[in-house]
Amino acid sequence: MMIQIRKTARLRRLSGMQVTACLPPLCPETLQAGRKQRRRRSLSAECPAQVFSLQVWSVQELQTCTLRLSISSRDFSGLRETPLGELEMSCAEIQWESDHTFSLTRQLNPARRKLRKSQSCQAAVGAPVSLLRSLGQILILLQYQSLAHRIKVMVRKAQNLPKLSRMPGTPDHSVIINLLQDGTVISTKETKCSSGLNPVWNAPFLFDLPAGDVSTLMLEFIIMQGRLYAKSCVLGRVLIGCEVSEAGNQHWREMRNTPQVETACWHLIQQDTP
Repeated sequence: MMIQIRKTARLRRLSGMQVTACLPPLCPETLQAGRKQRRRRSLSAECPAQVFSLQVWSVQELQTCTLRLSISSRDFSGLRETPLGELEMSCAEIQWESDHTFSLTRQLNPARRKLRKSQSCQAAVGAPVSLLRSLGQILILLQYQSLAHRIKVMVRKAQNLPKLSRMPGTPDHSVIINLLQDGTVISTKETKCSSGLNPVWNAPFLFDLPAGDVSTLMLEFIIMQGRLYAKSCVLGRVLIGCEVSEAGNQHWREMRNTPQVETACWHLIQQDTP
């Protein structure tokens, strides 16, 4: 899938316009395109096409996605960035054809501006911690090897992890994977540490399954963040199984229904609860 941004209209601050795009859930990573422009008196801007290439395997997958675009600009110093507008469009609205170009015009929504400090503090009072700060997401691949009666787990990478400590430097992250049966841990694996807030592990593990129905099993992923001069702490966790969140349940069903095939899914990291 290729997207071209040809023209923007009624945008005032065009000294350094930048466009970002993503296509969740297939392409959740944000891509950027930008080109510095001279400030104009006109409220319209004819700019060279800004092109995004997003990998999509089939029309069916594409129709499950949502296209998200954000436009921002920088002042002449290049130090201050101002959000100008946002666009969110369901790909199911378009009748896609191979090698066919569609020209669409959409109204940008006002950009989400930062609240004043006093307003943000008032809104934070009494709000759940999970709503105040995102814990990021993690990409996990599962494969049910039915003949060997085991599960292959691949912990690929994580994105946008928050930094829990104010200590200088980038923290290390590792993932502990527990296989549970009726709430009891029966097997444990752990990745090596990977540095940064977007760590990459690419760590495969094999879990031999006990005899019986796999519906009584569950996978628990505990994301650990290392602190300087202190012990590692739990950043958050992800549960995949029959009786968990919708995303975890769906990934488990896809794994069971397609033996020998790897199924990949991004999971939001949930706050750790004692």
